[in-house]
Amino acid sequence: MSEVSEIRDSRLYSYQTEPCSLEGFPGEVNISQIDEHLASLPTSVILKSLNVFTNKFPELGILHLPTLMQSFQSECSKETKVLLGVTLLVTKTQLSLLNPSWANSLLPSKHYESYIRQSLSELILQPPDIQVVQALLMMALYEWGCRDFHKAWVYCGIAIRIMQSIQSRRIAPYPLDTDVSLGAARDTVAPGIENRTIWACFIMDRMISSGTYNPPMLPMSEMEKLKVSRPLSTVEFAFGTNVSLYSGHTGQNLTWSERLPSGLLDITQCYEILVSGFDIWAQVMTFIFNDGRRAPGMCAPENCPWVPGSPWSRTKAQLERWRAGQHDRLHYPSNSVAIHMTLGYGESFTYINLLYYLSTLMLHREYFPFMPTAESGPRGPVDHPLLEAEAPIGWWESSALELFSAAEHIARLLHEASECGAHLMTPFVGFCAFSASYMNLYIYRFPRMNLGRSPQAEQLMNFCLAYLEEFRHVWKLGEAWVSTLKHASLLYERASTDRGRYLGKSRQDFDHLHQSIHEFRVVDRSNQHIQEIEGAEGPSPGVTYSQPAQRIVPSSESNNLSAPLTHLLTEVSTYSHEQGAWSQWWPTLEDIDLALVSG
Repeated sequence: MSEVSEIRDSRLYSYQTEPCSLEGFPGEVNISQIDEHLASLPTSVILKSLNVFTNKFPELGILHLPTLMQSFQSECSKETKVLLGVTLLVTKTQLSLLNPSWANSLLPSKHYESYIRQSLSELILQPPDIQVVQALLMMALYEWGCRDFHKAWVYCGIAIRIMQSIQSRRIAPYPLDTDVSLGAARDTVAPGIENRTIWACFIMDRMISSGTYNPPMLPMSEMEKLKVSRPLSTVEFAFGTNVSLYSGHTGQNLTWSERLPSGLLDITQCYEILVSGFDIWAQVMTFIFNDGRRAPGMCAPENCPWVPGSPWSRTKAQLERWRAGQHDRLHYPSNSVAIHMTLGYGESFTYINLLYYLSTLMLHREYFPFMPTAESGPRGPVDHPLLEAEAPIGWWESSALELFSAAEHIARLLHEASECGAHLMTPFVGFCAFSASYMNLYIYRFPRMNLGRSPQAEQLMNFCLAYLEEFRHVWKLGEAWVSTLKHASLLYERASTDRGRYLGKSRQDFDHLHQSIHEFRVVDRSNQHIQEIEGAEGPSPGVTYSQPAQRIVPSSESNNLSAPLTHLLTEVSTYSHEQGAWSQWWPTLEDIDLALVSG
């Protein structure tokens, strides 16, 4: 049995047989018993679970451990217990991989889930409370990973409204809350917790809005109106700050920093970096989901991607300014995950770089052919609407290098982080793995699209697949991504080995499959994918590709065009008992053809 299979099997066994520390739980969850369970958990278990959450979910860096522990050990209010419960619920998704011994004292996830839902339904109508906001944000992330997108949207929306209420009280010219004590006014930690939490609302709003055709609830202009200061650094958040957080200029503070003489942001300001990065990523997703280059006027000469001032160019420039504003020690691959892991920032370093490379990948991918031929070199769109101007010499070659280098870096980041123990298993990171896996599959089958500059595409694709194999057992979100990759693999295997099979076909012929490769809010369109793949066979009458000048590709690339995934599919069919995890991934061509006939 393979190592991947052994890891998977042991993980699933421990996950499915997790013990319940309370005896006599009936079919329906007893809320009062869970309440008692949370109040009686050992401090060591609470601290360890909080630490796992803080490290493994950088996008929700909102828990101030000393404050939370103080609340737990003193009054242990309903709000505190709900926040602890949702922390345990979300953390348990990671514990199924880590399998620590202390996890045996926790309950099955369904008990925490029922307790949290019922409790939040009561607390959201009570006076605004920061812990309720934090619990709602965590539940939004959890529901997204479980593919319950509507619940995620609602939880996030309620969190934002409550947080806006809290923030409004702080900046009102006349006090709206007469119960604020002098001691609370002098608190140097509480304002920082509120600062982090409202920026977490901003990040989750961007994440959940992306690719849903829904406008964000919390635009940057709203953050300006609420006078929200820049996100605090890790040190400021931990120890508190005497600087007023309610009179800053949000936009200015997000573009520069006083911390370093160079004005560059370092790893302690990772949350500020993530906030700005997610704002840019949301713009990229909005561009793509509003038809990208196919939107009216986007193929006009002045809107072509290489033209300064075009929508694509402006977004790319903003992305590069964001990158340039970070200290070069934060740049991968110049610096490794291992180095930052020794400082305790391995996950944050990984996340920042994944955000950059995913945005880069999606910007460049929008203009590349969905269905090239084995002979195609780097080029722009081949389906209508076509660009109305010629690209400068070498532009597509440079674009291809950026595109496939981004896919390579994502794959290596995920692999390196896993080896270092800085493994991230969040919905956004899963989307990074899916996107990189698809692009490495693409260039593996059509190596000339990057001039033979991706010789390790198969290995990189497998790095991503290994990640997704674990991911889909943690989050339901991964299943549809896996399905999309299987169908893309089938299509590209056929197209690359039989030149005439899909000659003249473009992304218009595979509309549902093309849509699926962009989706963070993933929908399972397996039936439509298969119908498109089968229905598009046969060359289009009178349609051929116009080819750029022939380029030299290493002979090893040319000789390997038809080998890899065909070999993989055959192996799965023949040696399924030895494939472990892989045997559940890749159907044989005969299986899919049979499904088509029976459908």
